[in-house]
Amino acid sequence: MAQRAAERYLQSPVTFDVSIGIIKNGIPHQYNFHRGPGALTQATTLFGLGSIAKTFVGILLAQAVVDKKVQLDDDIRKYLPGNYPNLQYKGHAVRLVDLANHTSALPTMSREYDDKYVDSIIKLKPAALREFFRVYTADSLFEDMHHFTLDTIPGTKYRYNGNGMMVLTAILQRVYHQPYNQLITAFLKKQVGIVHTKPQLTAIEEKQFLAGHDEHGQVLPFTPDDGFRAAPSMFSTPGDMLQYAAANLLQKNPAIRLSHKITYTLPDGLSMGLSWRLGQEENGIPFIMHTGRDGFGFSSLCYIYPDNDAAVIILVNDSSGQERVMNLKNEIIAKLL
Repeated sequence: MAQRAAERYLQSPVTFDVSIGIIKNGIPHQYNFHRGPGALTQATTLFGLGSIAKTFVGILLAQAVVDKKVQLDDDIRKYLPGNYPNLQYKGHAVRLVDLANHTSALPTMSREYDDKYVDSIIKLKPAALREFFRVYTADSLFEDMHHFTLDTIPGTKYRYNGNGMMVLTAILQRVYHQPYNQLITAFLKKQVGIVHTKPQLTAIEEKQFLAGHDEHGQVLPFTPDDGFRAAPSMFSTPGDMLQYAAANLLQKNPAIRLSHKITYTLPDGLSMGLSWRLGQEENGIPFIMHTGRDGFGFSSLCYIYPDNDAAVIILVNDSSGQERVMNLKNEIIAKLL
């Protein structure tokens, strides 16, 4: 099942590595595939997760609720340094839950950049681009938030927002008085039992990092966002992600369970938990999911099927499109479910 689907996916000349994790009836299965010269992906090979990183932020918010440090309906200004009279719309404040389900009404970028400036940033060499991201700290974000303008009542309109997720990450740091990197890695180690999943890599890990590729199959430079300028980052391994899927499938952890509860429903029927998306396949099978794609050549997918005791994880090091990864998943679940 997985091998045939992966072989078809690998027929593309821009695809080199595919890792598929499947859980069915409590039994995990890992399948790794590689095309061309070089080593086969292992269970400990690091991949970029892209926007799946947001689910970790959502779970950490849920943990803060479990720890009775916050409530989901709290006004975010309760946890910000200074006064922010601008962070409301017609008397309606932005709540923590609004950040987690993309209904905050905050701008999607922390700063407005003109086209000329954006073009100059795109042309930066990898080291300079990395520094551009690194110097924008949580304090930089808090300063820029004084200039944010809301355009609608928070909690009423869905708009995918990486910037809002960075605001939530910065708030969680203040709530726990610890850097997010330490918070999330400690949670994952203690509560999920995984140790290779982290928002930032060491210098040694970067040298071992799998190469990502653009839509033409060319290797992309590794330029992580180590600051608060864009959206959360996360790196993980096939083995860790299979355990992460298992923990979300079992829902024994109270924070994970809370992160799956519906907090907003879109007009098309798709619902939001705390960063997770909830919906149904065409045949009516319910799922909890998130997909991801980053700027240095990785795409990913995580689908949880609680009613069927099943889950699918897909990690690839190409940028050929989320639709291809979704088609790969659909081919797998057609046989799995």
